[in-house]
Amino acid sequence: MNKKAKNLKVSAPGKIILSGEYAVVYGHPALLTAVSRRLSITSEGGKKRLIDSNIPIGCGRGSSAAYAVAISALKLKLGGGQWDLEKINKEAYKIEKRRHGNPSGGDNTISTYGGFLWYRKEAESLKIFSKISPSKNFPKIFFIDTGKPDESTKEMVSMVGKYYKNHRKKIERIFVNIEGITRAFLKLLTGEENASSVELLKENEKLLEKLDVVSLFTQFIIRKIEKMGGAAKILGAGGKKLGSGIILCYHSNPDKLLKFAEKENLDMFNLKLGEKGVRVDGTS
Repeated sequence: MNKKAKNLKVSAPGKIILSGEYAVVYGHPALLTAVSRRLSITSEGGKKRLIDSNIPIGCGRGSSAAYAVAISALKLKLGGGQWDLEKINKEAYKIEKRRHGNPSGGDNTISTYGGFLWYRKEAESLKIFSKISPSKNFPKIFFIDTGKPDESTKEMVSMVGKYYKNHRKKIERIFVNIEGITRAFLKLLTGEENASSVELLKENEKLLEKLDVVSLFTQFIIRKIEKMGGAAKILGAGGKKLGSGIILCYHSNPDKLLKFAEKENLDMFNLKLGEKGVRVDGTS
């Protein structure tokens, strides 16, 4: 144990996947960003661990990954090790595997490094990622909470895994199309192309619905947003029975989204994207 630091506080951010859900588990790229909601773990006297989080659980915001990253970083520091993001990320991935079965590793990676990342899992032992600098003209997006999913992330990932096993060609075509959307989002994010945010989101959501990971209630909400001239898509694993967690929304007139959310009694908010990764917030 590092005897110099009796009390230590470490925090890690939540995340969203701008594009690439599920496809990223099967070797396709994903575009991720860390967001301005964090989970912190404080060790008092080198032992008592206090957890404080403002990342909603089970809503596609990376709460479990933030915990895995924060606890891995805390153990490293308490053990007297040097701050090493690669080590923290590898240990966090092991924790995520025990919890979710077959994760891509993207959630823990964005929570570790922060910012915006292009991420791809080539193989279990080879995960490639690079930081991205977003354009100032990247459209402002908002978030609406459709309700906590009844299913866990592990259950949803397992369900899609069975679907993939039984209908490999069909699902692979969906993943290839999702990759095309992800690459278009990358160009939009970096300002290389001025693609339509509405059309990209609508197509992305349509493909995710083909994977059967979006509840009927959430589809109903998204169709209403589309009728208003906007677009939305689920984030993370989604959900089939009740809510599907947080959805990412865009409209050229944000006031229309706000009025819609108020009318439907839904929580709408925005988040700072590109948040810093895991960090030490205090020692004593």
